[in-house]
Amino acid sequence: MADAKVEALSRVPLFSGCTPRELEFIAAHTDEVSVPAGKELTRQGALGHTFYVLLDGEVDVTIDGRHRTKLHAGDFFGEISMLDQGEGTATIVTTKPCRLMVMSHAQFRDVVKSHDGILVKVLEAMAARLRKDLTVAKQQPLA
Repeated sequence: MADAKVEALSRVPLFSGCTPRELEFIAAHTDEVSVPAGKELTRQGALGHTFYVLLDGEVDVTIDGRHRTKLHAGDFFGEISMLDQGEGTATIVTTKPCRLMVMSHAQFRDVVKSHDGILVKVLEAMAARLRKDLTVAKQQPLA
């Protein structure tokens, strides 16, 4: 089972710079879950307690009730709540059956403390998402 988790994590861009040993460490700090289509994973405004890495499937991301994007295998979410222990910034619902690696706040903290490169990648991805959201917001007319 651990080898399958390491193999799955090795295909996730977030962990691409990790050595096999680091991947084993990360795998030991994650749980793997399968969820059906239509399952709400996070709710905007609710406290977030989980970091998700999408291994298979697809999820829909909405902010303020508006569709923003779809995420696919290799994408991750929940990182903002992991960093500040605050409220979710989006509602995320599975649109297909999904297989996910999940980490609690304590698990996430242990992983990023052990590998600075992962934290840097998480922050880079957050910055890219923020810039994309700002671009989209500028293009939408005010209601």
